[in-house]
Amino acid sequence: MHAVPCITVACMHDLKLVMAMAASLRVNCTVVSPPGAGCVMGAPWWMALVADCPLPALLDCGQAAGYAACALRMGVSGVIAHVSVAQHRALVSLAQMTGGHVMEQRPASLDLPPRDAAPVLERYLRAFPAG
Repeated sequence: MHAVPCITVACMHDLKLVMAMAASLRVNCTVVSPPGAGCVMGAPWWMALVADCPLPALLDCGQAAGYAACALRMGVSGVIAHVSVAQHRALVSLAQMTGGHVMEQRPASLDLPPRDAAPVLERYLRAFPAG
């Protein structure tokens, strides 16, 4: 099994670019919020951003277990939370009830440049096997 590429997205423009490029190259990928965005922007922002996105999406909640729990309860399918073992266990239990999942560490992800992101994204996605 190969690793799935992850791309950081913070706006609809970037998300649309990622969705279109992944579809045209037939590559599976995951979109990830900016670090700590779950605490700053919140789960409602993330849910609105990725509402029509067919790709797996992870909301980074940093070290805030409470924000991660709120996001899971609201229906966010995947959260990243670098928290204590006890908090992680509680989040995993909650995720099992909500159908979500919890990651302890943020995966390596491509940060799109502010300009001319398409060629950078294409090179990054082409480095992974089609799936």
